[in-house]
Amino acid sequence: MLTAAQATGSGVPLAALAAAGALVLVQLLVPRVRRRVSPRSARFQSLAGGLAIAYVFARLLPDLAQPAAGASQGLLGLLAGHPFLVALAGLLLYYAVLDWAQDQDAREQRQRGRVPTPWPFWASGALYVVFNLVVGYLLVHQVRPGPTELALYTVALSARYLTGEIALRDQDPRAYDRLGRWVLAAAVLAGWGIGATVDLGDAVVRVFSALLAGSIVLTSLKQQLPGSGGAHFPVLGGACIGFTALLLAL
Repeated sequence: MLTAAQATGSGVPLAALAAAGALVLVQLLVPRVRRRVSPRSARFQSLAGGLAIAYVFARLLPDLAQPAAGASQGLLGLLAGHPFLVALAGLLLYYAVLDWAQDQDAREQRQRGRVPTPWPFWASGALYVVFNLVVGYLLVHQVRPGPTELALYTVALSARYLTGEIALRDQDPRAYDRLGRWVLAAAVLAGWGIGATVDLGDAVVRVFSALLAGSIVLTSLKQQLPGSGGAHFPVLGGACIGFTALLLAL
């Protein structure tokens, strides 16, 4: 599979590093963005969520549905050949961990007299670290390589960060500002570093991309459910339609 480094004719994927830097900057600016955006700003959350969701359904999943260039053997090859099931598994895994953390939080709150616990924040944070490692790796090794695809990927992931990590910060602003955002930003750079030095193969890229797709859908829609206070369907629908049209035109 053609990597970002090969596509640019360079041994070091500098374009991917620049994209990683952009994603890191978005994460580090989350506290400042939150100060300017009300927690109930439905239009902002719906706009960002719509961009991320459109990327998954109009670009990422259709690309994964195309036959792989080379067939891989074993379990990895089997998973790479069923990207929609892997995406579903990613969504369910994300959901299961968050549900477990909420149950732990509720149980301890009953014991402590309704005192909030750090379970939801740290469980979500751990998932996001893994997510960011995968994001960083896929900046270098993409299903459809090229500068245009890298730019679209970066825009979609930036939108996802502005919804998912603002929600994460709201759970524990002090922990996120002091430690969380730095760890999550470092995970993106670590993922890029792994991708720049190791090529795990096309099957891994396809599995990682499918898992990423499932998690993006869950984290983007989590804030957009009716009655959540963060949903504004006209903006969500408009963002989805507009970005989908752009993706189909490119």
